[in-house]
Amino acid sequence: MDFTEINTRLMAGGVALLPTETVYGLACSAENSAAVDKIYAMKGRDFEKTLAVCVKNLEEAQKYGVFTPKALELAKAHWPGSLTLIVEAKDDLMIVENCFGETGDKLTIAFRCPDAVWRKHLTGPLALTSANRSGDKDCVFYDDAMETFGEALDASLMAEAPLSGMPSTIVSTVNNKVKIFRHGSVKVAL
Repeated sequence: MDFTEINTRLMAGGVALLPTETVYGLACSAENSAAVDKIYAMKGRDFEKTLAVCVKNLEEAQKYGVFTPKALELAKAHWPGSLTLIVEAKDDLMIVENCFGETGDKLTIAFRCPDAVWRKHLTGPLALTSANRSGDKDCVFYDDAMETFGEALDASLMAEAPLSGMPSTIVSTVNNKVKIFRHGSVKVAL
């Protein structure tokens, strides 16, 4: 299946299995609450845990989030790549509530811009999370992910190269404070 067809299914409310440079992920339109709910059900994920938003590039992320100078520096240095950036969310977004978090009194959003060929074909933001049942290890092999989720998926794409298995680094730049929430494959200097 080519990504044009996968993207069509995603924008119609489907859930797809997609490779990132790190692990396989479950993705759906970040603007479709029924599709986001399906991902939570498939994973057995706690609704209190938010999903990252996958974007095509920095310019798309800036439509939805407020990028401090440090956030811009990190995005320009590490995107596309395995860095998840948490920034303050802009108001009045069409993105599903489960993609937002909170830091103090600020509404936040976590962006991921993976180094994956399919990312260039996106026509809208995707909710993205690792393809594993909550509490299980991440899937780095297509067959493992398909065995777990195959029948529930609307589309899937196999990686052309092995995935690293290293998680993305998660960094928050909210309130002009830089905080690393998870150390992963990207090394970030504070």
